[in-house]
Amino acid sequence: MSEDIVAEFSSKAGGGYNRPGVQWYPGHIAKAERQLSETLKAVDVVVEVRDARACKATSHPRVGEWCAGRPRIVVLTHLDMIPKAAANSWRKAYEKFGAEDMDDAPINRQVLFVNAKQGQGIHALHRAIFKAGSHVQERRERRGLNPRALRVGIIGYPNVGKSALINKILGRKRAKTANTPGVTRSLQWIREFELLDSPGIIPAKMVDQSDALLLAACNCIGQAAYDNQAVAAYLYEWLKAVYLMDKQALTAPNWRDKCIDRYGFDPLEKVQRDEDDIVQDEYLTGEDMLFKVADDLCRGDAEDAARKMLQDFRQGRMGPISLQMAPESEEDGGMLSVSVGDGTILGRQSMRGSENGGFDAEYQQQIQDERARIALETAKERGLELPPIVDDPERAKEEAEADVGKGMFDGW
Repeated sequence: MSEDIVAEFSSKAGGGYNRPGVQWYPGHIAKAERQLSETLKAVDVVVEVRDARACKATSHPRVGEWCAGRPRIVVLTHLDMIPKAAANSWRKAYEKFGAEDMDDAPINRQVLFVNAKQGQGIHALHRAIFKAGSHVQERRERRGLNPRALRVGIIGYPNVGKSALINKILGRKRAKTANTPGVTRSLQWIREFELLDSPGIIPAKMVDQSDALLLAACNCIGQAAYDNQAVAAYLYEWLKAVYLMDKQALTAPNWRDKCIDRYGFDPLEKVQRDEDDIVQDEYLTGEDMLFKVADDLCRGDAEDAARKMLQDFRQGRMGPISLQMAPESEEDGGMLSVSVGDGTILGRQSMRGSENGGFDAEYQQQIQDERARIALETAKERGLELPPIVDDPERAKEEAEADVGKGMFDGW
């Protein structure tokens, strides 16, 4: 499915309210990345952990650089939370294209799917680690040295399951775990197997708001960095979009039925909207669904509704869900891009991106500028005078100092 699919489902969401995007204070991240990069020089094998629900979004863009010259094993966790069809699709894509198109070194980039909680795939991971690190023992043998334990670095985004994976590898509970990003606050060697458990690391700059919103939905970013209502609305907008593309078997086969059972409405129903004296039938937007849940189940509290919708997804109550589709070609990133501000499908992204970065911040800014231009023209036609846009330095300072990632790794 390499062709772009462009379809507009609605022109407005949430009554025109422009919700804040996902953002974090990046000042400390460069220091953390340098520390991790230096520490990885001491490991023999790198295990990169990704969330199978968002395979592309949980792939750090600098992993290939950090692991240069070292065998890398890509482990996708939460296998039990995605459809079997999605897992099979991603397996085939990884076998065909590799785990990381930006990293040209073909050195042991094996990809494994695991369920760390149940232990599924752990034995295969054991074998893969020893195979990838066999060069260490061979080199020591040539030098007349005794074998030693392999040093394995476990890296990945926050809350993708690194510590749970370590506990299963070791067969005991050694690494502290919790369903909250940022539980691991420092680098620590697990001595028996010489596993390096690392804090989750996110890029200093996330230009793709679609990926950022999906990371927030998967609870891979500290909650202070995003708006629950924006994330919940986007998540359900995305799920609706894949149904309208007839891709639900690969992404969320039970979501529609679960919405009807849990929330009492069909997410694919149409409603009548009256805009400029023109009445037309349109699909519910993600914002519509958010406020339906708020009105029907949360006494009108949209924040409670957003938390409920996100928790239902994170706990698997909406059935198995894969938020990103596997690519079918090198030009097809397998990613559906739904506009953050409305229900527009912008198309599927390239694995390598376009020359200007694909669906990036610049393109999003163009969309926002175009909307602003249309709004100004409409206001002028109706004789309305809009107040000038003035930067608020105090607000900018407050946002920059928000409690996201304070103290090295907190909030990751």
